[in-house]
Amino acid sequence: MRIKPLSSLEKRRIFLVLLTILLLFIGIVGKLFWIQIATTESYSSRGVNLVKNSVVQRQRALVLESGRGEILDRDLKPMTGKIIKALVAFPINSYYQGNPQQINQLASILRTNTVQWLAFSRDLKEPQVWRTAEGGKPVMLSDQQEEQINALGLPFLKVVKMEDRYPSGMTARQLIGFIGQNPDRVMSIYGADLEKGKVALTSKIGGAGLEKTFDLWLRGIGETSISYFTDAGKRPLAGLDARMIAPDNTFYPVKLVTTLDLSVQQRIENLMDKLNIREGAAVVQEVAQGDIVAMASRPNFDQTEVDLASNNWSNYALKATAPGSIFKTVVAAAALDKGIVDPKETFNCEGALGKYGFTCWRRDGHGPLTLEQGYAQSCNIVFARVMQRLTPAELESYAHKLGVLDEVGWTGKTDSEQILHQLDTEEQGQLFGAHTPHNDEGVLMQTAIGQRDVRMTPLQASNMVVTLLHGGKGYSPRVVQEIRYQTDRVMEKFPIQLLDSEAGRVSAATSRTLVNWMREVVTEGTGQGLKDAKWKLAGKSGTAQIETGKQEKVNQWFIGYGPVDSPKYAVSVVIKNMDPTESNKSIPLFKGIMDILASDSDGR
Repeated sequence: MRIKPLSSLEKRRIFLVLLTILLLFIGIVGKLFWIQIATTESYSSRGVNLVKNSVVQRQRALVLESGRGEILDRDLKPMTGKIIKALVAFPINSYYQGNPQQINQLASILRTNTVQWLAFSRDLKEPQVWRTAEGGKPVMLSDQQEEQINALGLPFLKVVKMEDRYPSGMTARQLIGFIGQNPDRVMSIYGADLEKGKVALTSKIGGAGLEKTFDLWLRGIGETSISYFTDAGKRPLAGLDARMIAPDNTFYPVKLVTTLDLSVQQRIENLMDKLNIREGAAVVQEVAQGDIVAMASRPNFDQTEVDLASNNWSNYALKATAPGSIFKTVVAAAALDKGIVDPKETFNCEGALGKYGFTCWRRDGHGPLTLEQGYAQSCNIVFARVMQRLTPAELESYAHKLGVLDEVGWTGKTDSEQILHQLDTEEQGQLFGAHTPHNDEGVLMQTAIGQRDVRMTPLQASNMVVTLLHGGKGYSPRVVQEIRYQTDRVMEKFPIQLLDSEAGRVSAATSRTLVNWMREVVTEGTGQGLKDAKWKLAGKSGTAQIETGKQEKVNQWFIGYGPVDSPKYAVSVVIKNMDPTESNKSIPLFKGIMDILASDSDGR
C-alpha cells in the first residue's frame, strides 16, 4: 500500500497546529512558574503572599478559637467568648467510624438517635462540629459526656474546647456588634497584612458595633485550629492524628475593658422584654463623667445569622428619631439664656393656637401658664409663643450647645495617631430638613415642640441631661475605657473627654433652672407616674407624632436623672412606632431602669 506524500500546504497546517499547541503549553508552564515560584510572595497588583495564605487556609480547616480579643464589662466580667466543650468528627475511612454497638452508645450519650448521627457523620469531606441543628450552635458537652465519648475509643472523634463567641442569652448585642466575612473590606483595610499572610480573604472581621470600631485590636494574631492527619487511604496516622495549631504569644488576645455594667445591662434588657417593647432603646450614663453604663436596643438579633436587610442589628440608641416634647428643653434653655421671657409672665393655652392647625395635646387647654409651668405640663401653646421670640439661628446655636445635633460619642487619637470613633454608625441630630424654610413661622412652631424635621438620638438625649447637671459643661461619653494585653498590662487608654462646641455652653444658671424644672415634671406635671419610684426622680416626657407609610404612629420618650438630691445617673428611653391608642410604656421603662440602678447602688 502506497502512502500518499503530504502536500506542502498540509505540512504547513500541521506545523502551525503543533506550534500553537506548543505555545499554549509553554504559556501554561510559564504561568505556573510565575505563580508557584517567581511570585509566590507577591502575586497580583496587591502583592498577595500565596504561600502564607495557603498555609492560613489549611490551618482554618476547623477553627476552635478565633483569636479575637475579649470584650469585658467594667468589673472585667466577660461579655463575649464563652469556652465550651464540643465534639468534632473527622473525615476518615469508614472502617474506623465504629461498629453498630458503638454508634448506638454514642447516639445515646449525645441524646440523639443513630439515624441523625449517621446522617451527620457519613461522607464527611472536612472536620465538622456536632451542632444543635444544621448550621446551628455547637452542642455543649458535660464532663461526663466527654469521659463517656473518650471511653468508646473512636479515633475519628475528639472532644475539644471551643469558643462560642456569641453565647445564647448574651446582652448588648447591637452595641457589641458581630463579625463576618468581607473580602473587599479585608483587601481595602488589611492589604499589607494580606500580603504578609497574617490575614486571609476569608478571615472574619468586625462587621458592626465594637467588633468593627475596635477590630484593629480585637482581631489578634491568629486562630487556634485543629488538624487531622491520615494516610492516602484515610487511615489515621498513629501519634499524628489530631493536632492543635495555636499562636504562641503571652500578650494576645487583648482585653477590651468597657464602661458597661453587665448586671445592669442584663436586667434592663429583661425589663424591656417583660414590657414587650418591640422597637426602642435605653441609655444609662454616669453623671460624674458621662460614661455609658448600659445601652440596650430592641428588637434583638442573632449575631451568628445576621440579616443585613433587616434593621434588627441596628443600635437604635445611636439612631436619630423624632423627639417630641423632650426637645422643649432646648427651647427653654435658649429662652432663659437670652432673657426673652419674664419668669412671672403667663401664656394663655386654650387648646389651639388659632392658626396653622397648631394645637396642644390637652384639647380643652391649660389656661394661663408660666414658662416653668408650661415645661412641667408640656404645653405646646406656651412653647409656640416662646418660639415667636427666638430666631432659627439662636435655636440652632442652643441645640449645638446641648449636643443634640452632633455626634457626641468619644472620638480622639489613639497612641498610633489614628482617629477613633468608639461608637459605630452614630448619627447626628437634625433641626431642619434640607429643603425646609427656616423662617416659616408654622415650621418654627412645629420645630419648637420637637416635631416636623427635628431628630435626636437617645444617647444625645441622655447626654443633654448630663450636660445640664454639670452646669452646661458636656462630656463625650465613653463605652471603652482601656485595652489591656492578656497579661493585664495596659495597652491603650481612652481618657475622659469634654464635649466642646464652637457655639459655647449653656449658662450654669440656666442649667440649674432646667434641672429644677425637671423635678416639677415629676411632682406636678406629666411625669407623676414616677412618684412611687425607689429614688426621687426628675425628667421630661415627650411624645412625637410620626407617619410610618400611611399609618400614624408615635415615639414615646422620657429622659431624666436620679436620685434628685445627689444625681448619679442620667437615663433616656424611647419606644418607637407605637400605636397612638397604646398605653404609655416610656414612664414604666424609665422607672424600672431607675429602680434597677437604685437596687444596684444599695447592693454596693
